[in-house]
Amino acid sequence: MNPYEKLAKVLDTIPNGFPPVEDGSHLRVLEWIFKPEEAELASQLKLSGETLDEISVRLNRPKEELEKTLELMREKGQINSWVSKSAGARKYGLLPFAVGIYEEQLNRMDAEFAQILEQYFSHKNGFRKLVETRPVIFQVIPVNQSVSTELEIHSLEKAEAIIESSASWGVRDCICRKQKDLIGEGCDYPREVCIAFAPNKENAFDDDELTKPITKEEALRLLRVAEEAGLIHCTYNVQSGRTFICNCCTCCCGILRGVEKLENPREYIKTDFIMTVNVDLCTGCESCVDRCQFDALSVPEDVCVVDTKRCIGCGVCAIVCPEGALELVRDESPDRPEQPANQLDWMTKRAMSRGVDPSDIM
Repeated sequence: MNPYEKLAKVLDTIPNGFPPVEDGSHLRVLEWIFKPEEAELASQLKLSGETLDEISVRLNRPKEELEKTLELMREKGQINSWVSKSAGARKYGLLPFAVGIYEEQLNRMDAEFAQILEQYFSHKNGFRKLVETRPVIFQVIPVNQSVSTELEIHSLEKAEAIIESSASWGVRDCICRKQKDLIGEGCDYPREVCIAFAPNKENAFDDDELTKPITKEEALRLLRVAEEAGLIHCTYNVQSGRTFICNCCTCCCGILRGVEKLENPREYIKTDFIMTVNVDLCTGCESCVDRCQFDALSVPEDVCVVDTKRCIGCGVCAIVCPEGALELVRDESPDRPEQPANQLDWMTKRAMSRGVDPSDIM
């Protein structure tokens, strides 16, 4: 087995998944990102991470050679790396393809790579397969102004509260919009709106080459910019341990454009809200219809109608309604997607759902 096939198999063993496709574009993605020796080494790393000494002993390779390769791979966004206080040393670990290796190629991506990615993302068994697996990847955080004033909204359901409670903030360009721009299919939505945060660590992004450190006030301003533009607040589908809020569009986002193509998008996004229409206030102006990225709204007879299978409860439509006729209410249906407690819980349930056993790479 060549190193790219080996790495692809390992990445698909991670609960996140890296589905193989018939045309081999998943392998061409890896061939662009990794040199053969890098792919071979990545396929031998553990998700939980190990120190240089531990990897050297386990793989029976000289430390000096390993450190040089691992550091270069860290710089290229191919692997995970962090300083472990408990180990008293830097650890190196395997990264999922998404969310992980893909996002870390932001500065490296060129037109050739963007086209290879598009071929893979567009394949019916590619990224679309990722979004159809439970637990779902994304949770939508509603635009706060769209939520009924009668509802009690928990802090973890408010983008503003999540930002407020963090200790560090940063921003990145949206890699999905960059990828689409490079193949001539870009959109007009703002690009510098991917917000990262660290709940318990100050100055967390000072040495991050891809993430620009910003203030809390700037992070909150970017939320407003995203909402006004009509972008959808998305984050990791967990109850705790979130580290980002992406502001997404269905024209570029690898996850949302896969979800949007499904007949029932609501089943593949974690959301606790649904849009409602006050028929006494609605004038049928269709401002909301143009705003909705999921084609969940229509005006068949002078009053807006919500398709409850397509509405993902983001609320971006309501803030442009001149009559205030749209409002998000809580969805109490028992069959809505679950929300795991944390990332470990998410990965455990995802592994069970996919029928994979990642114990060998933990």
